[in-house]
Amino acid sequence: MSLRVFQFALFVSVGGPLLCGQVSPNPDPQRSLRIAEVVNLSASVLPTTDKALYGLERLLDGKLPKDGWRSSWTAWYQQDPSLTFDLGNEKKIGAIRLFFQAWSRDDELKSIDVEVSLNGEDYSLFNRYGNIISSRERGTWVEMDLRSVRARYFRLTPRFQGWGHQWGEVEFWELSN
Repeated sequence: MSLRVFQFALFVSVGGPLLCGQVSPNPDPQRSLRIAEVVNLSASVLPTTDKALYGLERLLDGKLPKDGWRSSWTAWYQQDPSLTFDLGNEKKIGAIRLFFQAWSRDDELKSIDVEVSLNGEDYSLFNRYGNIISSRERGTWVEMDLRSVRARYFRLTPRFQGWGHQWGEVEFWELSN
């Protein structure tokens, strides 16, 4: 499976919400993608820093945090959470995008396991994405190409090396054709 890391400036227009007018992450005309709605989000470990201000709901609000220390990043210090996303019904997902910030190391986000389920109980590992390198203290998009996975529930389990995790947004891109 392919994994792409992009700098923030390539995808986001200044001042505009991410979900409105967002261009498909894959320009291939044979794979028309649109953002899928997430109806519920849960985590095995709640954010460990400022969770009252920067909770899980911030990962789906379409607003990107600023670069630098904390800003409004949803963060887990020295924790590897499992985040479960419920899309409401079965959808064909072509890509998952994560906006994150490495803090202490360029390779701080060591890997992400993507698991899928139709019923929310029985999960199968779809893929482990690794070798994620980014600039420290700068928001970066990482795109996980799923090709065409049918599921209702997606569980993302990141592994860190260094400080922990600072996430700003998670997007699920549904195939529309």
